[in-house]
Amino acid sequence: MDVTIGDRVAGRTAGLVGRSAELALFDRVLCRDLDRNVLLVHGPGGIGKTQLLRAWSAAATAAGRPTRWIDARSIEPLPAAIAAALADVAPATVVFLDGFERIAAGARELRDDVVPRMPGDAVVVIAGRDRPDSGWMAGGWARVSFVLELAALDTPSAVELLGVHGVPPEPAREIAQWAAGSPLALVLAATAWQRHGRITPEPRLVATLVRLTTAVRWGTTHFDALATCAIARRTTMELLADALEPGADAETAFEWLAALPFVDRVGDAVTLHDAVRKPMRTSLLGSRPARERELRRRITDHLYRRGTLGDRSVLTDLAHLVRNPVLRWTYCWDGSSRYHADRIRPGDTEVLAAAMDERGYPRWWSWTEPYHRLSPRNVVVARDGAGTPVGHAVWLTPGSAPRAALAEDPFGRDCLRFAAETCASTEVVIWRDSIDLTTDSWAALAMLNIAVAMRADVANPRHAIVPLFQHNERLHEFCLAVGGTVIPELDRTIDGRPLCAYWIDYGPDGLRGHQRDQVYREMGVPPALSVEQVRAALESFGVAAALAEHPLAVGIGVEQRAESVRSTLRDGIGAAFGSSPREEELRAVLWQRFVESGPTSAATARALSMSKATYFRRLTEAVRRLTEHLAAQHG
Repeated sequence: MDVTIGDRVAGRTAGLVGRSAELALFDRVLCRDLDRNVLLVHGPGGIGKTQLLRAWSAAATAAGRPTRWIDARSIEPLPAAIAAALADVAPATVVFLDGFERIAAGARELRDDVVPRMPGDAVVVIAGRDRPDSGWMAGGWARVSFVLELAALDTPSAVELLGVHGVPPEPAREIAQWAAGSPLALVLAATAWQRHGRITPEPRLVATLVRLTTAVRWGTTHFDALATCAIARRTTMELLADALEPGADAETAFEWLAALPFVDRVGDAVTLHDAVRKPMRTSLLGSRPARERELRRRITDHLYRRGTLGDRSVLTDLAHLVRNPVLRWTYCWDGSSRYHADRIRPGDTEVLAAAMDERGYPRWWSWTEPYHRLSPRNVVVARDGAGTPVGHAVWLTPGSAPRAALAEDPFGRDCLRFAAETCASTEVVIWRDSIDLTTDSWAALAMLNIAVAMRADVANPRHAIVPLFQHNERLHEFCLAVGGTVIPELDRTIDGRPLCAYWIDYGPDGLRGHQRDQVYREMGVPPALSVEQVRAALESFGVAAALAEHPLAVGIGVEQRAESVRSTLRDGIGAAFGSSPREEELRAVLWQRFVESGPTSAATARALSMSKATYFRRLTEAVRRLTEHLAAQHG
């Protein structure tokens, strides 16, 4: 990992205080005095794991060894992504994998499939919060692995670290008494002391230190940059440029962020240390909800635009901005420390078959098993940290439905038939099966869900069909919260249990647009309007019940909400167009066809002395122009 000027400014390349034993240990590894290929470093957040790995990386470079730095936050918690990040390691390379707790469920695949392929003189350093699982010291791994628990700094080392950051000995000794040897707390305390000359700790230590450290002035570029970093899951320079005010120097602001002691650089992005994010957001934005909403909106719009360019990873970035836990959990990697999604491996089908038989689902499994056997690409398996299958998902899309497997699955055929007859679109994903064999917080199910969203042939589905047994309460809650409706013709009783299926219509902008609109709704901002939504409102101008459910509707009761939409449309038609003859034509097309409720398009065209072709061209243009006007007014 190359050292930057920002690293030097932040003191990241200064002598590592209080870690002489750890530095000596790594020197022994480099010179083969300690013949180990895998170093497993663990300790709580803020204890200095990343700083130690940076110092080790510098030592490896100085010794002439090639290095590779991987931050687990920059890769998806999927075996293929982990393997790709660690592929093609050259001889004698030292690989540093930081933040391993985020992908810890992939430890078995890393140990069984990835690390064994590396050259015999390579060294792999894995750092995470949790103690490594016993598999790293079982069998032959005990000959190549070494576990190191990183402890808190003792008092002399804490005082020395504070001195490196400019705190005189006497206040340094006072701070060391309550900082509990945490390097992160000590560095934050040093920064706060430099700003204020003294600090008095409060029970919520990190929150207090963040408040004292982040004395950036309201209304400045630095304030908005730090607030953006506290809101977004990861902040790239492009995202920052869209979040800051026009004309702000995003490049300089990005480098300033990267140099802060509690900000980590992850690939092309920066992200706040986990222990700091929440108190930072509270410190900066707790009393400024309007600014928080505006920055959140800009971040949301940036991510949505990036998604339209084909970046599927924005699904997890957008989910990070959603506050409703029922909607958020399905598209987050929050369970990646315990579970990971994977392809089918030998033995998986037998394990899952036994589990389904034990739970009393023999018929359902007989319809599902063909996908394992005949179309494994349509199956995702969830595994725990030991690599044991703990669930699976089967997905289908109209454009790539596996005919051989479907021949043995009548329910799958019925789902596809409904999609063809009702959805009127190929942008459909059918969650044919979602089975979670765990008993905890549904984290495995969430891993399966996001894995399907990432893998399915349809990148941004308009529709989803989700079959569920009655006991799957969490997914029932999600389907209802997202506006799903039960499909009566797909109701079944299978293995003595009721099965239903939900039809979810995410809207004309698809799943990605639905996520964007959910963030908007939670901020109290009307969702972004589409041409289809405006056209639907115009077509329903005289139907109060339909207008009352429209995104533009406000007020209480059907009539009041419907009239609010009519008023918005009338005002919009009046204001969206100019005074030229062409502009007046556009206004007249909308007014006479919808507001005055012309009987047919043909009659409206005759009343306006237009040919049908001209009328429909004007109508299309007028609806688009009205949409742009309303979006600007309500965005």
